Amino acid sequence: MPVKMQPTSVIKARLGIEPNGRVQKFFTHTCRIHNDKYVPFDTGTLANTTTEEPNAYIYEQPYAHYVYEGVSKNGKPLKYNTDKHPYAGKYWDKRMVSAEMQDIVKEVQDFINRGGK
Repeated sequence: MPVKMQPTSVIKARLGIEPNGRVQKFFTHTCRIHNDKYVPFDTGTLANTTTEEPNAYIYEQPYAHYVYEGVSKNGKPLKYNTDKHPYAGKYWDKRMVSAEMQDIVKEVQDFINRGGK
């Protein structure tokens, strides 16, 4: 008896695991939410002006690069205020991944197990 299989693209789309699909969007959003407590916070402008795309989130402020690298425009090291965000500092995404990726993977797997809901 012949077995008729759907193309992998159809299966991936049904599961939401295609590029830029709902699982990718959920993963990106989940990473951004986890990342928030690692982003330096003074007035909140840097974190609150983030653009989220299906596979990336972008800090839009012109000074974001300097804050991320931990140096001022003059090349002097930045001192981060950790009163509001105790985990804040440079290279915040790398530190978040190191500390929280297992939690994110679990959240994404739970999302997939719920059928992408």
